[in-house]
Amino acid sequence: LFPNLDKVVFLDDDVVIQRDLSPLWEIDLEGKVNGAVETCRGEDEWVMSKHFRNYFNFSHPLISKHLDPDECAWAYGMNIFDLAAWRRTNIRETYHSWLKE
Repeated sequence: LFPNLDKVVFLDDDVVIQRDLSPLWEIDLEGKVNGAVETCRGEDEWVMSKHFRNYFNFSHPLISKHLDPDECAWAYGMNIFDLAAWRRTNIRETYHSWLKE
């Protein structure tokens, strides 16, 4: 989608920016495709209680085989995508194969 970019900062339309976001550009994702804020650590019990079990159907054998229900979910409204890692890992095809399953 963005062949000339190596990184993208994605923000939902309801995110309010209160300061300069340029430090996000300097975060080293260490080869990971996505960086985001986890939603299972923090003081707000409702906001910070989101684990994979809140979002996935673990009665499905494919899900229960590959995912941990206690793993932290992430705040979907702000993500950093390392597009170079995205291309290297061929994650688009992996995502599409999961969708087909």
